[in-house]
Amino acid sequence: MNFPFLKYFLTYLFHAKTRQKLLFLAVLGLIISSFALLVLQSTMGGLQHKLISRSKEVSGFYVAEFKPIAEESIVELANDLHSEGITAIAEYELELLVKYGPYYAPMVVHGVNPTGPMPPFLKDKVFEELLLPRGLAIKINATVGDLVRLMSPAHLESFIGDVPKMSSLYLNTLVNTEVPEIDDFHGWASLRRMQTFSGLKNVNRLRVYSKSSREFLENKLEKALGRHPFVLQSWEQKNATLVSALGLETTMMVFLFTAMTLLVSLAITSALLIFFSKIKSDLASFWILGTDEVSIMRSSKILLSLLTFSSVCIGLLLGVVFLIALDHLGPNIMPDVFVDRKIPVHITFVGLSTSFGIPFGISLLFSFLSLKAFQKEVDYMKFIRSIG
Repeated sequence: MNFPFLKYFLTYLFHAKTRQKLLFLAVLGLIISSFALLVLQSTMGGLQHKLISRSKEVSGFYVAEFKPIAEESIVELANDLHSEGITAIAEYELELLVKYGPYYAPMVVHGVNPTGPMPPFLKDKVFEELLLPRGLAIKINATVGDLVRLMSPAHLESFIGDVPKMSSLYLNTLVNTEVPEIDDFHGWASLRRMQTFSGLKNVNRLRVYSKSSREFLENKLEKALGRHPFVLQSWEQKNATLVSALGLETTMMVFLFTAMTLLVSLAITSALLIFFSKIKSDLASFWILGTDEVSIMRSSKILLSLLTFSSVCIGLLLGVVFLIALDHLGPNIMPDVFVDRKIPVHITFVGLSTSFGIPFGISLLFSFLSLKAFQKEVDYMKFIRSIG
């Protein structure tokens, strides 16, 4: 490495009389590009992360669905998983109608045992017969203490005609999961009261609320259920449309900032072409003093790499400092209709890598292209003769 060469041109860049203002503006644009890309990815990623975390807290990481089977075998499996640090709840899930007074609403009810293990988000709630989210309770105009009717069109009372079976339960507690699709259509009821619809002590779901290996859970289910068929789905599989939409949002965001980096790189190319034309005589001086063209070009590439690398790192450092300050000191600026009043922040290794790799890679590519264009045009011998 030609250290005198690098020292000379770094001094040339930052010296007051020879300071390259256009190149500095291009570098400032590169700093802003990496800064903005990291901030946008981390804040948008924070919103997505909060949404997914809240949904997984209620819906679980995995759900095993199967035809109704004896409760004992699934409860035994849930206890076995609990002994290994995995929270799993046996459920009897039904789609039915909830009625209070003249108001009806469709509901997916999760029958769970109030005296047994409870979903983590319901552990501190008063629960004997029925819990409803506030959104669903508002639909039927019900509140705590009201006697609410559940009607299942899939189960009929045959001795009095084809009349749907009903069950009347007292509404014990109103909950707010902050997940709209849950708050509007789901509820939790006593497992025994839900089993009266079928007349059998059966369950048809096992909901897992802890991170675990899919293969491990499948092996456990196969041992517990035997030949009884089941389908194990992760949260991502159950919400494939939402995951796809969030992925598309992230992709488009990165694409737009990549386009912005391309514009900044064009400015860098122009600034570098002007810069190299100004230092042509200095490069010729190094050539006369015995530095071959290969060494000059290699040293120039190292100089451009250091300039690009330091600019992107400064942008990332400023972005991290800004995000930490926003996370700890950020005010409540979101409207009341939003669940998160503060802008959530979620800094990830992928976000840092993307915010570094895209600006650095594109800028370095255009910098080398401008250097290559200069190399094709310059002829030190002709330049020296023209001076003479």
